[in-house]
Parts: sequence; structure tokens; C-alpha cells
Amino acid sequence: MRSGSLDKMREGSLKEKIEEIKGLLKESGLIKEESYPNNIGFDTEILLDLFISKTIKYAVNEDAFVTDWIDEQLRNTRLSSELVPLDMVDKWHIDEETGNIVHESGRFFTVTGLKVRHRWKLQEVEWDQPIIDQPEIGILGLLSKKINGVMHFCLNAKEEPGNINLMQLAPTVQATYSNYTQVHGGELPPFINIFLDPPKDKVLFSRLQTQDGGRFLFKSNKNMIVMMSEDEPDDLPEGFIWLTLRQIGDLMKRDNLVNFCARSVLSCLI
Repeated sequence: MRSGSLDKMREGSLKEKIEEIKGLLKESGLIKEESYPNNIGFDTEILLDLFISKTIKYAVNEDAFVTDWIDEQLRNTRLSSELVPLDMVDKWHIDEETGNIVHESGRFFTVTGLKVRHRWKLQEVEWDQPIIDQPEIGILGLLSKKINGVMHFCLNAKEEPGNINLMQLAPTVQATYSNYTQVHGGELPPFINIFLDPPKDKVLFSRLQTQDGGRFLFKSNKNMIVMMSEDEPDDLPEGFIWLTLRQIGDLMKRDNLVNFCARSVLSCLI
């Protein structure tokens, strides 16, 4: 059951209490007043909003509803996959000139070889390995919105063929350049336009972050958090859900539920 059905009086009371807590923290002198981004990248007001989102029991989706929703997403996965020989993978082949595994479009990524030498103290180790070469910069975007005065974040129940349990919670947008330019011929990811051209005053966080240098060659993603206005509708498409940082933190304690990409974006908040 969603707890977002609070009547207007209760909503107003909740917002008032949140503002009262913020005021007490500021008056205590424990919080340094800053109207400009600090070293973490957020001003004092946002830091207080994040603190409240991490600690408050209230959420627009009650914890019991979230548990049931996740169970339903896991039960109703529509994706299936099976291992097949590499030479049977449609539209992928080994390039005769380079020996790399490539897609017929020349996009997405290639699998190439790497010779590595690691010098450490008095010894030196060498090895060869395959590595994924994907020079495109992807977008890992998290949509944020204050609902009844409490900051929430939008996660997506995303199905991917290599996932344990098939479905894991992903950022609002998890897309490579090939994805959102529709090289695969699929639909545009929901909300992608918000992250391609966001209003500057709505961008809470935007940084390039390296992705797993042991498996990817010079790969980086733009990790972004973009804030929606409070007066915008908080309805979401199927498969998306609003959660507070407290709820997300609890879900991150579960095995194989919150995916690597979501954790990467959330690392600046949790």
C-alpha cells in the first residue's frame, strides 16, 4: 500500500516538521551554512534533504509495498537466456583482420586482446587477457524528486540477460550511446531526454566515472542525478518506483538486487 495517500493536513504537517528539523540543525551550529556547492558537490540545503531521506521512516511507497513490488517484478520477468557457441551469436563475428569480436554495425563494443605487464616491488608479472573496448560514454542517470517534502529517487526494475535472477534494480536511465541513438532499433529509454539536456539548476550531480578497468578498456560513464520540480506529477511508468535513501540503503544489503550501475551513481549519496 502506498502511503502517498496522506491527506493535505498530514502532508503539510510532515513538511513543517521537516523544515523544523532543518532549522534546528542549522541553529545548533553543527551544520555549516553554505549557499554554494561544498567539496561533496551539494549545498547545505541539499545535504539536509539527503540526511532526512536517509533517516526518515516516511516514504511515498511503504516498505511492505516495496517488498511486494520487488517480489512481483522478480516473479514476472519476461526475459530468458541460454549459453550458445560464440560462432552462433547473430550479427557478431570475429574480424579476420584484427581477430576482435565485433558487431556487424561496428557499434556497441568489441572484444580485443590486451598484453599486461605489472611491475611491483622486486618482481614483474605479465599476462594476456581479453578486454571489452567500448569507447562510447554511457549515461547512468538517477531521477530525484521531493515528495511531501522528502527526497525520493527513481529506480528501474531492469532485466538483463547476464543478471542473477534476471531482474535487478538499476538507475532511472542506464544506457550506452548506441542504446539511446537506437543502433539496435529499439525504443528510446524512458526519461533519456531529461538527462541529455537537463536544466542546469536541476542537475545535482554530473561526473564521468570509470567503469571496471579490469574488464573494460578506458571505459567511462556519465553519472548524473537530476531533480524534478515538486509540482511535477510523480507518476511513473510500469517497472519504475520512487524510494527514499533509507529504503535504497536497506535494499543494498540484499544479495543481487541493486545492480552495479545503480551503486555507482548512489555512491555519491549513500
